[in-house]
Amino acid sequence: TTPQGALAYEYDPLSNLTTLTLPTGQHLNHLYYGSGHLHQMNLDGQLISDMERDDLHREIYRTQGKLTSCFGYDSMGRKAWQYATTLPAEKLS
Repeated sequence: TTPQGALAYEYDPLSNLTTLTLPTGQHLNHLYYGSGHLHQMNLDGQLISDMERDDLHREIYRTQGKLTSCFGYDSMGRKAWQYATTLPAEKLS
C-alpha cells in the first residue's frame, strides 16, 4: 500500500496475472488463450493492446492504440526483424 492506494492482483490456475486492480478501482485485464500466451490487455474493457501469434506461439503482430508492430523470425526461431507503424485514427464509440 502506498499513499496513492493499494494494488490488487488476481491470477489464473496457471499463475498468469489476469486482473490488476488499480487504486482508482479500474481493472487492467490480461486475457490469455488456452496455452497461457497473452492475447489481449484492456482497461475496464477498453482495448489497450492486442497480440497475434503464429502456430509456434511466437508474437507476430501487436496493436497498441494507433501503433502496430510486426515481428518476423528466422528458421531457428530467433527474432530476425521487427517494425512498427502508425495506423489512421479510429473513431471510438
